[in-house]
Amino acid sequence: MAQIRFYDLEINYPGLVWSPNTCNTRFALNLKNISYETKWVNFGNLHTIIPSITKSGERPTVPIIEDLTHDNKPIQDSWKIAVYLEENFPNTPSLFHGNIGVHKFFYDYISAKVLSPLFKLVVLNIARNAGTPEVIAWFRENREKIFGRSLETFAGNPDENLATLKQVLAPIHNVLKEHSFVTGDIVGYSDMVLASYFTMVEALEPELFKSVLSIYNDDILRNWWNRTEIYRTGNNSPRL
Repeated sequence: MAQIRFYDLEINYPGLVWSPNTCNTRFALNLKNISYETKWVNFGNLHTIIPSITKSGERPTVPIIEDLTHDNKPIQDSWKIAVYLEENFPNTPSLFHGNIGVHKFFYDYISAKVLSPLFKLVVLNIARNAGTPEVIAWFRENREKIFGRSLETFAGNPDENLATLKQVLAPIHNVLKEHSFVTGDIVGYSDMVLASYFTMVEALEPELFKSVLSIYNDDILRNWWNRTEIYRTGNNSPRL
């Protein structure tokens, strides 16, 4: 029986796991070996479905979970969900290993530095496949308003985005030269965060993702990516 109901974001690739925000939660659940069921929402209906669950008046976003072991208690936001899972499911593998501040720093670093060049590699694919024609038009208008430019201009040149990515991933690459995982020799939430953003590119632009993994002309990132497969796919326990 599922302990968690998990809401994921679907675009015009049914069942595709792609959203980095929701992958943060999906992979954390996998790492902690917490059973869950997936409910799919999309850009067209999340504005009605999510408020009906949270009843908080907050902006309707995913990820969101309902804790089925605590009267369907809703928790929104990937970081808040990770903290909640760590505190409320203590008899499962740890996400933070007693170093929550280190993982929060890494979470913020990835959001501030790594997300942008990766997102630019896939944004036009997302825009083409965001949903119905009406949703596609809304997505473009909404995002262009946020970015202050056309999506094509925002996406820029893939080679330039990869060059930026090489710079911002350098500290992580250096750690992975000596350790199996981002924060040492034991897998943790930081690995799930980085894997979430990599998953976005692997799912939507697999050819470009090959360039991401080989950006330093070695196998360091590729070997780490392979070590995270069990947590990305959930193959350690049937639940997807």
